[in-house]
Formats: sequence, C-alpha cells, structure tokens
Amino acid sequence: MTKSIYNILHLIIMSILLMIMSVQSLSGQTINFSVHVASSLDATKDADMAFPQVMAGDGITAIGLGDGGMGIFAISGNEELDVEVTLVAPTNLVHVSYPAQTMPLNLTFAYANYGVNDINQAKTATGNTARFQMKERQSGPAGAPPTPPSSGHTPQIVTAYLYVYGTIDVGMIASGAYSGTVDLYVQYY
Repeated sequence: MTKSIYNILHLIIMSILLMIMSVQSLSGQTINFSVHVASSLDATKDADMAFPQVMAGDGITAIGLGDGGMGIFAISGNEELDVEVTLVAPTNLVHVSYPAQTMPLNLTFAYANYGVNDINQAKTATGNTARFQMKERQSGPAGAPPTPPSSGHTPQIVTAYLYVYGTIDVGMIASGAYSGTVDLYVQYY
C-alpha cells in the first residue's frame, strides 16, 4: 500500500471516529411520581414512566398509551364511590447537573375502571383532572348516597388503573440525565 493511500485511510478513520465521538447521547429521562391519596384509598405504582435514551436534537420522543415506558398506577377503593384524579406535571424536565438546561415535557393520562389492567378499556382524561366511578356502573352514575359500611353491608374494594404517557421535545441540549417530579392526587368525590 502506498504511503498516500495509507494517509487517506488514516484520515477517513480519524474523521469517522471524530463524528462518532461528537454525537451526544442523553441518558434515559426519569420522571419521579409523588402519589397523594385520601386515607381511605390505596394507590400503588405498577410501572415507572421512563423515556428511552435519546440523542441531542432528536426532537419529539413519545410514549403513547400502551407503549413500554408508560407509567401505570393501581387505585383501590370503595366500588360505590367516585374518585377525582389530578395530575400536576412540570412543563420541563431539568438537567440534574445544569438546571438551566431543560427539556419540554407534556403528559396526559387515561384510566380503566372495569377492574382489569387493560389499556383497551382506558378512557383518556380531558385536561389534568378526571372524575370517574371506581368501578364502571352500567346503570350510570350512582343514585342516592351509598350505604355506609356496617355489620350488614361491606362495600367491595375494587381497583381502577391509571396510565400516564406523553412526550418530551429533545433539542440541542447538554447530554446527561434530566428529571422531574409529577404529583398525582387521588381523592373520593
């Protein structure tokens, strides 16, 4: 191999290495949830919400209803009552080391209240608050106030499921981890 071909190959390899090293990857983005529930309700996190690893400049990255990375919560409570769920999310995820670096965040949620963790039964919330029956009643909304628990009547405890999903918009930002805290409020209505 002549010296000039060797130099050209060396230059090509160095150029490729420089291009690879200049691409900035971002760690998987983390969203921490704080769940606030009324004392007579119970809520558990079945799955964390986690966006995949992205690259600076990727643009909008979405986790849709039913996608991996979607947050899943189970709410258990009195089948005869309605609940109100409010999702309070920041508008941006913030770099853990450089708080001036932010990434736009847009979240929404859906719920399934047929007692089964099934996204095909999910109803999307309008805005950041939804009011729904703990267990979907085929007859519609409850009539008179429910019978209070007593020795002769114990209401069944049922589970409704919440699915949290959304988008991040990845611009030309610093590499590293970005995080944010989302508050989820659940109470009887």
